[in-house]
Amino acid sequence: MKISLNKAPRYAAFTLIEMIGVLAVIAILASLLIPKILNAINDSRINNTVLSYNTMKTAVMDHYGKYGSFTATTNGAAISAQSLTNYATPLLVEGLIDKPFFTKIGTNSFVQVLQSTSVPGYDLDGDGANDVSTANATVLVEAIISGVSYSDAKDVNDRLDGATGNFIFPASGTDDTKGRVQYLSAGGGTLRIYIGHR
Repeated sequence: MKISLNKAPRYAAFTLIEMIGVLAVIAILASLLIPKILNAINDSRINNTVLSYNTMKTAVMDHYGKYGSFTATTNGAAISAQSLTNYATPLLVEGLIDKPFFTKIGTNSFVQVLQSTSVPGYDLDGDGANDVSTANATVLVEAIISGVSYSDAKDVNDRLDGATGNFIFPASGTDDTKGRVQYLSAGGGTLRIYIGHR
């Protein structure tokens, strides 16, 4: 038996064709997965907004049930005007919520209480008449989210008011004044969401 000493050992390696094939498969998988990942991220932002809204609505209704008023606290003392424009503050103090109202859409979000002549209209049932207005409400509690894109506003609207029926969201660049969710396109887009009124 003769042993050759001048042969280098052979290592298994990928050829250029095999490497290109592997990269092509990876590129195809990435092109299929990346849109799904981006949609999941967007869905989580919208779900966070709806969850934050529902948490605030529950806290506001608990406050009303406890004190019989949106604008009073322990022993009937009035909530300060500053707290009316940031209504999460008294709810935090009362322990009804554990953090301020915050959403992952828009640039600013808060809950406010409007009284008497400043109550805007809300057509909650889509019949064309305002169910909440200065004529029939002295106090309105609403969530305000500013700097909201049209697509995010539509997604929130579809989750809270429904995608079909009386509350069909208008075309981009126009206002939606029907239902619990209203979108005002001026000023970068403001989302107003009805919480309760008296």
